Amino acid sequence: MTSFFSDNKIAETSSKGNQEKCFAKGRWYKLDQFGYEGLSEVLVSSLLEFSTIEHDSPFSFVRYKSEKMNVHGIERAGCSSKNFLKKDQAICTLSHLFRNAGMPLSEALKNIPSDRQRLRFVAEKTAELTGLSMFPQYLTLLFEIDALFLNDDRHFNNIAVMEKNGQFDYCPIFDNGAALLSNTMDNPLDIDPRALIKNIKARPFVTTFNRQVIAATSLYGKQLNIKKFSEKEIREILSIPLSFYASRDRSYIADRVVKTILTRQRAKS
Repeated sequence: MTSFFSDNKIAETSSKGNQEKCFAKGRWYKLDQFGYEGLSEVLVSSLLEFSTIEHDSPFSFVRYKSEKMNVHGIERAGCSSKNFLKKDQAICTLSHLFRNAGMPLSEALKNIPSDRQRLRFVAEKTAELTGLSMFPQYLTLLFEIDALFLNDDRHFNNIAVMEKNGQFDYCPIFDNGAALLSNTMDNPLDIDPRALIKNIKARPFVTTFNRQVIAATSLYGKQLNIKKFSEKEIREILSIPLSFYASRDRSYIADRVVKTILTRQRAKS
């Protein structure tokens, strides 16, 4: 079990709040903050193993591992992943990239009337600023994954590229902790997930997931090729990360995760 101490804790701000992170021995450790974010990270990365992401594109994804961590004597759940940055590389978020280019995204997007046009501006301007010609396809893939797993936290500080000495590369797909209704403060365990799913909005354009994906794929083509999962397959893959959570919550978490994935699979088919 990894121990966390206040001098190596990093508070990373997202639209959802602060998530505690720690870097140790080449791995990033993330603590659950609002529910079962670690389980979500692990399950999404496990299911992406059944996609063709690393076979027919220059893109990749981060693999996550479930963890129990001791934080000042309190046992908490979360996940860890290898550090994917090479020596001297840094993550550059789209918010940072556009701000450095003298065009803050909030300002650049406010006079663009449609989601499709805003998406096209972000995708193609990022490709221009970074030299990453397939960034529109990368962004489309990201939105397809978010739609399948219902990740509602893909704001512009959560979409990024890697940078080193002015040279850019694609980030592995990461940070799916907000997927699968994992925030139990916003999505209480005692509410039927089908009712919650109807109200979740896709970011960064605050629209429906289907509309955001249709806008992206109509411009740049379908990018995500992944098998269709049965309930039995999902539950089998879920069993190990689920074991890191309190027994009283496991059936609630499992049922809502399964229902979310099955519902979203039907929506995209």
